Amino acid sequence: MRLILLATLLLFLCAGSLPAFTGYEISDTFSITPTTLPVELSSFTATVTGQNFVQLIWVTQSEANLLGFHIYRAADEELASSILISDLISPTNSSSQSHYDYLDTEIAQSGRYYYWLESQEMDGSGTFHGPIFANVEMDADDEPELPAIPLQTRLRQIFPNPFNPSTTISYQMAAPGQVELNIYNARGQKVQGYHRQHAAPGYYHLQFEGRDLSGKILSSGVYHVVMICGKELSTEKIVLLK
Repeated sequence: MRLILLATLLLFLCAGSLPAFTGYEISDTFSITPTTLPVELSSFTATVTGQNFVQLIWVTQSEANLLGFHIYRAADEELASSILISDLISPTNSSSQSHYDYLDTEIAQSGRYYYWLESQEMDGSGTFHGPIFANVEMDADDEPELPAIPLQTRLRQIFPNPFNPSTTISYQMAAPGQVELNIYNARGQKVQGYHRQHAAPGYYHLQFEGRDLSGKILSSGVYHVVMICGKELSTEKIVLLK
């Protein structure tokens, strides 16, 4: 037995290197394929400025296959009660460190505000980071009243997202009028559409049941919500996951 082991070891040494055992066969090479994370976030902070705005700063160590970032805000720690407050923020998709900042200028009164950072990937999936919070304290003379009507006409929050089987589409209108909400699939085909007439500005929402114009249940995938109101156009991406 010793002679056999010594002979085997001698053969290995003569080959110039020891082989790696894969579990099924002997090979001369062994490699591990690393898994690349879509985003490696190293920090996400909130700071109140002298104008009672909230400045959000985040740093990524690496990014890959990112579509961009979104910022959400709420008056409590529940993501379900948050609203989308930013447009899509373009990523660098770099393997080196990247710095981002966003200034929330729509704080209307004193209080604690919670923020989430959503990183959206090319495949339609997304990851939420947070919450973090900022305490805003305004003087009585400086604190404005909450606006009775929105300042902009746009889509607000679509939650849940990803969704199955339904999701709530929230939007706001700065003036009365007719709004058109259309949903398109990844090929640009219209799969659902809604028309609403609002006699007053305000905040509105509707329930999307995940069905097409004929009532058929839609398949999993990426869809686009397009809001048209006069000259205003607003879009958001949603993902149906089953």
